[in-house]
Amino acid sequence: MSYCILIVAPTDMDLLPIAFGYSRKRYSMKKILVAGTALAVLLAACSSSDEVVASVNDVDISRSEVESMVRDQGDGFTNTDFATYLGVVIQWQATEQAASDELGVDVTDDEVDARIEQLVAEFSPTATLDDYLEAVNASETGVQLFAKQLVLQDGIQQELIPDGPDVTDADIAAEIAASPLDWTQVCASHILVATQEEAADVQGRLDGGEAFTDLATELSIDTGSGANGGDLGCAAPSRYVEPFAQAAVTAELDVVTEPVESEFGFHLILVNDRIDATPEQVRPFLEQQAIAAAVDEWFSAVIESANVIVDETVGEWVTDPTPQVLATN
Repeated sequence: MSYCILIVAPTDMDLLPIAFGYSRKRYSMKKILVAGTALAVLLAACSSSDEVVASVNDVDISRSEVESMVRDQGDGFTNTDFATYLGVVIQWQATEQAASDELGVDVTDDEVDARIEQLVAEFSPTATLDDYLEAVNASETGVQLFAKQLVLQDGIQQELIPDGPDVTDADIAAEIAASPLDWTQVCASHILVATQEEAADVQGRLDGGEAFTDLATELSIDTGSGANGGDLGCAAPSRYVEPFAQAAVTAELDVVTEPVESEFGFHLILVNDRIDATPEQVRPFLEQQAIAAAVDEWFSAVIESANVIVDETVGEWVTDPTPQVLATN
C-alpha cells in the first residue's frame, strides 16, 4: 500500500487521545480544532484501497480519506488507530455540513489564504511561508486544511453570538470571588528553609530585629529569590504551590507569616501588596468562556443528531462518553 505524505506535524501518534480529550464537556468544536495542530500527520489520499467505511448524513467516507489523516505507520498502524482517525473524520464532516446547512457558514479560498498569512506572522513577523512549513514540517496543502477549520470556527461563533456574549458586572464579581488565586496579584517575598526548626530560628532572628532581606539572602534555599532579598515580584497566587498560594491571599500585609509548609520546605512569607483584577481584565476571559460554551452546545447537538453509519468490520460509532469509533477487534 502506497502513501503520499501531505503534512507531518511534530506530534507522536501516542498523543492523539490527549489531543482529542476535553475536560469540561463531552463534545467540543475546540477539541476538533486543536486536533488540527496536534494531529500526528495529514497524508494525501494515495491509498489504492478506497472502499466506503462510513457515512455521515448520507455522505460517504472512504478508507483513503481516513488514511489521509495518518502517516504510513507500517505494521504499527492498528485497527484502533484507524478507528481513532475515522472518528475525527466523522466529526469534521458532520460539523462542516451543519455549519453550511444550518448557519450558512462556508469558507472561501481568500479567507483560507488570509488565515495562513496570520499563522505565519504569528510564528514570526519575518518568516516566509516556506519558513513556517519547514518549522512545522508541513506542506502547504496541510496548512490550508488547518486554516480552513480555523475560519470555519470563527464563522460558527459569529453566527451563534453575533453581538457577542452578555457578560454582566455581577458575572465578573462572581468570577473574581470564586477564583481569587487566579484574579489577585500578590506582591510577596519569602524565605525558604528545609525544616521547621530552621524556620523557627529564622522567626527568632526576625523578632530580634534582623532584616528580612538580609536573612533571605543568607538563609533561603530558594537561591533565585534569595539573591534579591527574597523578592518574588508580583504574580497570581495560582503560580505557586497550593499552601503558599492560600497563605499569600490571606496574609496580613507587611507582616511575616508563620511558617508555611509545602513540598519544597517551610516558607516565611511577607506580602507587601495585593491587587484585585479589574473588570476590564476579567471580562475578555468570561466572554471567551461564554463563546466556547455556546459553540460546545451547538457542536454537541450536531454530533448527536448526525446520522452516522460505520462499516461493522471497522468499528462502532458511539457518542458517550465521547464521540468516537470503537474499533472492531
